Amino acid sequence: MRVFPLCVAQLPVFPLLLLLTLLVTGCVTSPGLRAAPHAESLRIQTADGWSLAMRRIPPEGPARGRPVLLVPGLASSDVSLLLEPDHSLAGWLAAHGREVWTVSVRGTGESDRTDAAAGRMPGYGLDTLWREDFRAALRTVRQRTRSEQVDVVAYSLGALLLYAYLAEDGEGVGAAVVMAGPTRLDQSSLWLLGLTELGARLVSRENTLDLGLLSSLTAPVQAWLRGNPVERFVFNTRNTPRERWRRFASSVFGELSGGVVEDFARMSRTGRFTNREGTQDYREGLARVRVPVLVMAGEGDELASVRAVHDGYLALGGPKAWRLLGTQTGLSEDYSHVDLLLGDRAPLEVWTPLLEFLERAAAGRVTQ
Repeated sequence: MRVFPLCVAQLPVFPLLLLLTLLVTGCVTSPGLRAAPHAESLRIQTADGWSLAMRRIPPEGPARGRPVLLVPGLASSDVSLLLEPDHSLAGWLAAHGREVWTVSVRGTGESDRTDAAAGRMPGYGLDTLWREDFRAALRTVRQRTRSEQVDVVAYSLGALLLYAYLAEDGEGVGAAVVMAGPTRLDQSSLWLLGLTELGARLVSRENTLDLGLLSSLTAPVQAWLRGNPVERFVFNTRNTPRERWRRFASSVFGELSGGVVEDFARMSRTGRFTNREGTQDYREGLARVRVPVLVMAGEGDELASVRAVHDGYLALGGPKAWRLLGTQTGLSEDYSHVDLLLGDRAPLEVWTPLLEFLERAAAGRVTQ
């Protein structure tokens, strides 16, 4: 197993690797995370022996509604949900009376990283992340809060883990919100399909890519390259300030497993959303879901295209709602990928509808 920022033998494709890094990470010249006020940190164990970091943010004032578990995106720690005390989804939900829990899946944040000597082997993919990490986090929230049902809000990669769990049984989930979660990667833009293939060629299943280190290598480029690929594809500067994105990028990224890269490449080639062996079709399983689910997509999102996200909504068989975030639905700007978490107007245009949906779902007012 190798953990590497750059494969020297692949120097002819270095410009493409740099582009991939820019798209995924960004600049690291800004200060990192300020501690979330009143957050309680804890560690949990997965069934296969990995230690994960979680945080509990208590509600401000009397608790309202079910506890909420937040699940972050690709190779991202829960810092992405706690970035700023005055602008974070976790803090905003707590300020509105919800008990909020966050998790950093393996390889990110303060959770365990790959270490073959300690028995933490590389090569894990999406199946491991949902069967082990997501299950352990949800189980912890249910046990610690003594709540039979937990609301789950999952972003990007986290949404795929949530979908897979719902497709199998969904036990313990009261209602769910999917934010920018694509289930048809083959319906992504051509440049993203190409980058996925490039990543699969550079990072074998048994390797791990350190995105945090890679982001530091791109800092000199980002320092002078205004209108760079990150600003084009990852966030809309009319929604999200550059400095907030830079704080995000400097704080959240960990290791990217080659197994996850391989899973994405397979989904891009086949258009299927399945386990690694292809024996369990998660999209097919979504037809059996009866948990209320809100699916949100950014109209300007080129990482999780509207078509790719809408596919998951169409597959759901139970009570559900769809929300397109952009000018077509009366918003002032089209939302890109991280704008759902970082945008100036996200509290009003994204988080408020999200919370209203959870409240309607708890009251049984979401129809099929």
